[in-house]
Amino acid sequence: MTSEKTSKEGLPDIQSSVDDRNIAISKVGVTSIRWPIRFVSSSQGGTAEQSTTASFDMFVSLPANRKGTHMSRFLQLLSGWDACFSLESLKKFCQTICDKLDSDDAHVTLRFPYFVDRRAPVTGEAGKIQLEVTIDVKSGSQNDLVMTVTGPATSLCPCSKEISARGAHNQRCKLAVSFRCKPQTEISIEELYEMMEQSASTQIFPILKRSDEKWVTEAAYDNPKFVEDIVRDLALALSGDDRIAWYRCSSENYESIHQHNAYGEIESDMSSA
Repeated sequence: MTSEKTSKEGLPDIQSSVDDRNIAISKVGVTSIRWPIRFVSSSQGGTAEQSTTASFDMFVSLPANRKGTHMSRFLQLLSGWDACFSLESLKKFCQTICDKLDSDDAHVTLRFPYFVDRRAPVTGEAGKIQLEVTIDVKSGSQNDLVMTVTGPATSLCPCSKEISARGAHNQRCKLAVSFRCKPQTEISIEELYEMMEQSASTQIFPILKRSDEKWVTEAAYDNPKFVEDIVRDLALALSGDDRIAWYRCSSENYESIHQHNAYGEIESDMSSA
C-alpha cells in the first residue's frame, strides 16, 4: 500500500515552485544518454533502416519565474518513442519535448555511428565504412535542423608527386560537412558521403586485395589534391546542390611525412539564393 509520504499527491513538487531571482535559463536538460535507435537516412525513401546506438543531449529553455524543469520527462519521452528516427521524425520528437515540458524552446542533439556499404574497386569484396553523424534539432521559437557527417577519404600531395621521381606521399583525410536543407527537401547520408569522397584524391575501402590496392594507389596518384583543393571541390559540389541552404565543409589531412596535420574549411550561406 502506498503511504502518504510516498504517494504522488503527498510529495512536494519543488521544481514547479516560483524562483525569485528572475533569471531565465537558455538550455537546461540532460546529456550523454546512450540509447539504441533505429534510423533511416531519408524520409523520402531509397535508404534502408539501420539500427545503431546514439548519444542524446536534450534541453528546454526555462522561464525566469520557474525554479526547475521536469528532468524525468526527457527520459520518459525517449523511452516511449517507438518510431524509427529520421530527419522528419526528429523534428516531431523535438516539438513533443517542447510541448510536454511546457517550454518555449527545445533542443536535441544526437550523435551516432552510421555504416555505408563499400565494395573493393576490382575484386568487389564487400565491407562497410563507418561514418560519424551528428544531428542538431531545435523546436519552438527557432525551428532548425543541422546534420553533420564525418567520414574518411584519401589525399595525395601534388607537390610531392611533381618533385619526386618515385611516387608521392599520400594519407588518410577526415572530411566533415555540416549542412541545413531548404524547406521540404532532404539529402541522405549516402548521397552526402558520395559528394565528400569525390572531392578527395580517392576513396577509402575496408577490404583490399592486391589488384584493388594497385587500383587505389594509381587512382590517387592520378588525382593529386592539396587540402585546399579538397575543400574547394567539395564546396563546389555543395553549392551546386539546390537543396542546400547553408553548409560548412572541412578536410583534415593526417600528413604522413609531417608531425602536424593540414586543415581547410569553407562556409557558405545560400538560404537567400
